[in-house]
Amino acid sequence: MNEWAQKNAPGLKFEIETIPWDGVYVKLMTDLAARRPPSLISVESPIAMQMMAEGLLLPVDDMVDKIGRDRLVDGVKWDYWGSWKGKQYVIPAHHQPHLLLVRTDIVKELGLKDPDTWDWNDLLNAAKTITQKKQSMAGFCMALGRNLCTDYHFAALLHAAGGRMFDTSNKFEVAFDSPETVEALTFVKELLPYMPKGAVEYSFLQVVDAHVTGQTAMSFYWGRTLGRAAEEAKPIFEATEAFNHARNPRTNRRSNWNDFQGWSIPAQNNPYIEEVKQALVYQQTSKEWLVKYCHSLMPNVAPTYKDVANSEELKNHPFYKSKPKTVDTYFKGSLAHSSSTANELLQGGNPLSGYVHGRSILAQTVQKVVIDNQTPQQAAKWGARELEAIRRENIRLLG
Repeated sequence: MNEWAQKNAPGLKFEIETIPWDGVYVKLMTDLAARRPPSLISVESPIAMQMMAEGLLLPVDDMVDKIGRDRLVDGVKWDYWGSWKGKQYVIPAHHQPHLLLVRTDIVKELGLKDPDTWDWNDLLNAAKTITQKKQSMAGFCMALGRNLCTDYHFAALLHAAGGRMFDTSNKFEVAFDSPETVEALTFVKELLPYMPKGAVEYSFLQVVDAHVTGQTAMSFYWGRTLGRAAEEAKPIFEATEAFNHARNPRTNRRSNWNDFQGWSIPAQNNPYIEEVKQALVYQQTSKEWLVKYCHSLMPNVAPTYKDVANSEELKNHPFYKSKPKTVDTYFKGSLAHSSSTANELLQGGNPLSGYVHGRSILAQTVQKVVIDNQTPQQAAKWGARELEAIRRENIRLLG
C-alpha cells in the first residue's frame, strides 16, 4: 500500500499497529468511540461480522468489482469474508483453518492407522495409546483455558457434530442446548486425560509450545506451529503433518474453524477513505504482493485468489518441497470442511459471534465440564442461557 502511496499520494504513509488477539475488540471499540479509528483494519471474522451489522464499516462492492469477482479460489464465496443485507463489507486477506497436527513418526512407531481415515473414536484411541506408551508425552493437545483459542477449538467439534450456537434460518434463535453440543462436550471430556496437565489454562501460544517442544504428539492448530517448528525444532517439523480433522462418526463431518479474515474500512470519522480504497485495490491486484503476503507466514495464511493460489511464484517456498501435502491441506483441502463461529456451518453470517467471543461463552462452557465437573448437559444449558442473553441484548442487529 505504501508503494501505491509513493506513486499517487506523496507524503502519505501507511503504518501498521499490531494488537494481541484478546485485545483487538476493546482496542477497536475504544478508538471508534473516541472518533479516532484506524483508516483500515484487519480483524478476525467474528468481529468483522459484528461491526458490519453495527453499521461501523464501509460497503466495498465497488472495490470487489475492481479486484475481480471471479478471482476467488474454488469452494468459497465472497459472503464468507463478510456480507450483510446484500452488501459486501470485507475484502479477503486470507483464509486460515486450524487442522489436526500429527507427529507421523510416533503414529507409525505405534502402528496406528492413517490419520486421514480417523473418526473421533480413532483420534481418542490414538491419544490414549500415545499417552500410555510414550513416557512424558501427552497424546493430544487443544486449548481449554478461558480464551479465544478454546472458543475456536471447541467450535470445530461442535460443528462437526452438527451443532451450532444460533439458528440463522429462524431469527438467530439459540440452538446450543442440544444433543450435538452435549456430544462435543462429552468428547472433550473423554480426551482430557490424554492432554497435558496444564491444558485447562492453555491458550494459543501454549498449544504451539506443547507441540514444538515435544510435549504432545497431536494438536489442533493453524499453520504457525509448523513455521515455528521449522525454526526451533527441525526433527519435530520434519515429523509433523497436517490432516483434516477426524470425522464425527455420526455425521461424518470434519469441520475446522476457518477464519476468513479480510480488510475492512471504518465508515465514520475516517479522513482517508478514498486513499485507502485505491491503495487496497492496488495491493489486491498485485500477484507479487499477495504472494509475499502468503510467504510471510507459511502455511498459516492461505491464498484467496486463483491466480495467486495456482501461481509458480507461490510454490517458490521451501515448505512446498518439504511439506507439499500439509500446505495443500491448509490451502485447499480444508475448504470443503470450513466452518466458523462467524458463519456456522456456512449457513449465513452471524453478527452475534463477536459478543460471544468477547465473553468467552464457549470457553466457559468447556470449563464447566473440564474444571467444574458439571455434566455436559448442565454445561450446555448454562451456555444456552448466556447466548440467549447476548441475543436479547443485541436483537436490534438482527433486523
